Amino acid sequence: MPASGPPGPAHRELDQVVQVLETISPRWNAWILMSLTTPARYMDLKARMPWLHDGQFQPKLRLLESDGLVQRTEHTRRHVVYGLTDRGTRLLPVLDAFAEWGQQHLERPTVTDPVTRKETPRPVAKAEEIEDALALISPRHATAILWALRDRGASTAAALGSSVLPDAHPTAVYYPLNHLVTKGLVTRDRERKFTLSAAGRALTPAYRALTAWATGRPAAPAAAPRPAPVPTQTGSAVKAAGAVLATSSASPAWKSGDLFSHPPIARPVPAPTGGVRR
Repeated sequence: MPASGPPGPAHRELDQVVQVLETISPRWNAWILMSLTTPARYMDLKARMPWLHDGQFQPKLRLLESDGLVQRTEHTRRHVVYGLTDRGTRLLPVLDAFAEWGQQHLERPTVTDPVTRKETPRPVAKAEEIEDALALISPRHATAILWALRDRGASTAAALGSSVLPDAHPTAVYYPLNHLVTKGLVTRDRERKFTLSAAGRALTPAYRALTAWATGRPAAPAAAPRPAPVPTQTGSAVKAAGAVLATSSASPAWKSGDLFSHPPIARPVPAPTGGVRR
């Protein structure tokens, strides 16, 4: 849903980013896109995600096809191949940026060891890192609030509400704002002002890549590309445990013109250890 606020280049850019998030953030979309790094027939593709029934899988494929990310090539009636379009292929580095952020800032999900009965970390597929990262910023108005905090620095809820939801009730901003605080992307100080946390600021590279892709601009030079492996899911934990933010003080250097480019106004409060599962 397009964000609220005054018109202008930055606002139009934000709207494009929000619309892209509505396309790629629904559950399992990232798995499908990552599974199509090499073209595959329907049954081979479905075998990579056996937990999805045809009634779930086919509609998602059709939507991704209508959004211009997936293409269907019918060689014969019985030989149909799915693959990424050029636009879908250009999205892969964006997804990779969210995966890297997740590896650094999401806590590791655990499973119970059947012998020791202790909680041990379980492997996390790249597609799962991507989906859990996107789940944090895709709720309604979440990205618009992050954008406003980028521009304003430390702000009160009232100031954020007037910027993000100028036509809504003043209390409407609290639900998405509390979501971001709970997840560890935004912090609140003793003066009840909100600012981006270290983890929130560390989204800079991923947001920058997403904005460039959404607006059709060339992406900034990045490290040597790595092949995107077909995601796998082990054990019976198909319904992945919800991701939580890990406390981190690391923050990338910002450059003028980045999506999140303002210097921190105040020292951020560390995110609560452990966070909250979604």
